[in-house]
Amino acid sequence: MNLDRIRATLVDNPLALFMPSPAMADFMRSKGRRVLIRAGNRTGKTRHAAAKLAGLMLATPNGRFRAVGVTYQQSISVVSRYLHSFLPPSALAAGCRFSLENGWTHQLIRLTNGATCEIRSQDQTAISHAGSDLDGVWIDEVPPPDVFLECIKRVVSRRGWVWCTLTPIGRPCTWFRRMVEEPGSPWEQVTVTFSRRNCPWYTQTQVDEWLQEAAASPWAYRQTIFGDWEGEVIDRTFTGFDADCIVTDEQLPVEEPFRLGIGIDHGEGIGRQVALLCMWTERQFIVLDEIVNTTTTLPEDDARAIVGRLHDWGWALTDVARIVGDINSAGKMGAGLKVNEVLGDALAAAAGLRARTITILPPDKGKGSVEMGSKLVNAAFMRGTLKVHQGCKGLITSLKNYAPGPKGEDLKHPLDALRYVSQPVLQTWAMSLPSISRLRVR
Repeated sequence: MNLDRIRATLVDNPLALFMPSPAMADFMRSKGRRVLIRAGNRTGKTRHAAAKLAGLMLATPNGRFRAVGVTYQQSISVVSRYLHSFLPPSALAAGCRFSLENGWTHQLIRLTNGATCEIRSQDQTAISHAGSDLDGVWIDEVPPPDVFLECIKRVVSRRGWVWCTLTPIGRPCTWFRRMVEEPGSPWEQVTVTFSRRNCPWYTQTQVDEWLQEAAASPWAYRQTIFGDWEGEVIDRTFTGFDADCIVTDEQLPVEEPFRLGIGIDHGEGIGRQVALLCMWTERQFIVLDEIVNTTTTLPEDDARAIVGRLHDWGWALTDVARIVGDINSAGKMGAGLKVNEVLGDALAAAAGLRARTITILPPDKGKGSVEMGSKLVNAAFMRGTLKVHQGCKGLITSLKNYAPGPKGEDLKHPLDALRYVSQPVLQTWAMSLPSISRLRVR
């Protein structure tokens, strides 16, 4: 075969040049219907997913697919560009073109075999992701829960697949992690570390340089290199929270007199209804457990989950001294009732008690209460009077990552629940405990 013929062959089959990473081999072979590729930066996760999707489009006449980028621009400059690099020009239907300025014509890839791929982005509304029955959806980075749910709906009729490629830096996704790792989850996980072996397209010098660059940001190092779920946002609100604030079962003060409390933040949607089970002694407040919905739930579902978790710890609802819940005027309510009243009745029913026997108190919602409550919580972490059990993974992620702004919206719910139940106790202690903090004695 002469050189010109080799060049012509490669132009018509760009995938022939693609060399998969050894760490991605399982993903490239997988027939799984739910696959998560959680990887460090620069490991080629997006490129591998694009290569696999391009191959499926070429091999599936009349197949229906979708690729979802983070933003509109990223969906063009990264997701669409990679797909373009793997699709032979001869396979594109008439009028289907790609440009770096505008992406694909009408944001739709059409092949001569009838296969199509819609291009979407996470900054579009959830309704923009509705309407199609698809054979597969590739999502680059975890989207908001409502967008994710629409993507899942799209593959139900055709029993299609969903892939997600993710490096969770600056994008904490507790709800997604809980869904992927819960017992019986259908999701396969492929984890990829940045290394010379896993990234053979880099020289050892390039690998060493990137490792050194990543080490300059220690709060995100394990996410950057290993694809870990958790890191820390550098400008986070709860700077007093660190490893010393996390306790195990053996460190719980169960021999001391204590009281129990529950803080609840009501929310609509997956991962947004959060209840925290807490205990406090004379000088220490501890978050013991978290109850978070993993599907859309009714108040009765939430109530049964809370009562069931109390039972797991060996307690009954009547052992709880204080329940504090957010004041909502919409959502999970009955006619003429507020959320706390509806959930209070549901808790009573789940515990076998008479209606109206459980009162859920409203939190302090006055002007400046959020800022004051956050400062009290942070100061308590510094003093060592506030601890979190290691099993409260969602709360721990929020404490490590929350900073005000749009990116912090999905992290607020466990933090609000913590403020509601702990603020009255911490406020009393703040006026009586010594002012020396752990921060100053470290």
